[in-house]
Amino acid sequence: MSVTPALRAAARSAYRDLLRASAATFHGDEPIQRAFRHNMRTEALYLDSSAQYDVKLVEEKIQLACELATMLRRNVVQARRTQNQDGDDAWNLRFTKDTELGENESIKNPPPMPSSRQARRLEKGGQSVETVAQPSPNLPRNFSALRRAHKDREIPELREEDIEESFVRGGGPGGQSINKTQNNVQLLHKPTGFRVACQETRSLQTNRMLARRWLLQKAYKLHNPGLSKGELQRAKQQERERQRRKKSKKKASARAQEKHCLESDEP
Repeated sequence: MSVTPALRAAARSAYRDLLRASAATFHGDEPIQRAFRHNMRTEALYLDSSAQYDVKLVEEKIQLACELATMLRRNVVQARRTQNQDGDDAWNLRFTKDTELGENESIKNPPPMPSSRQARRLEKGGQSVETVAQPSPNLPRNFSALRRAHKDREIPELREEDIEESFVRGGGPGGQSINKTQNNVQLLHKPTGFRVACQETRSLQTNRMLARRWLLQKAYKLHNPGLSKGELQRAKQQERERQRRKKSKKKASARAQEKHCLESDEP
């Protein structure tokens, strides 16, 4: 399948938007602008003559250009070295209207990252490697208290006005019903920044339903850390193991006491 004129126009538009983002981010720093544009043309967004007709590769480059433009506008800040009144070196930061200003708590107390062994295990099982969530300090440890907290859990609500939905052409096995239709559903939850992509079935409506279900599960874990069904089942199993060990220990103590009594009764 050849690259359509609409797709070429989308590629040009994404590239121009990336250039505008770099010009705004690196304003007044011409060497950095030239180096960035050279890197985009020769490495990051480069496609050789044969790859220019690959629809999937072109779509991936368009997506990369859009993500880079967003990253430059929101997460990159220009700094200039100056001197303060005492003659010491200082830095002036230039923020724009698109710069995202976060809290320092996420820097002072960063969430733990999965180990390399855990990351390999997740990738081998086909799961995405995500940041390990920190347990809540007020989370109950025993199963009974955890079950009571589960009854009082907060059920999040997904509003359609908070969801940004897009459809892209699918890929992988499945024939023309997958590769030639836009049945890959991608959702962005604006308040939390959660993203999900669903291409489980050939039906667009089913994929939309599943994507919203996955997004709701992510929002549920955010509002109720440690209270998911899987964690409740694990706590229940741990409680059973604890009761079993307690019972075995009690039986062993009773047998030892009985044996001691028999030995003391012998002449």
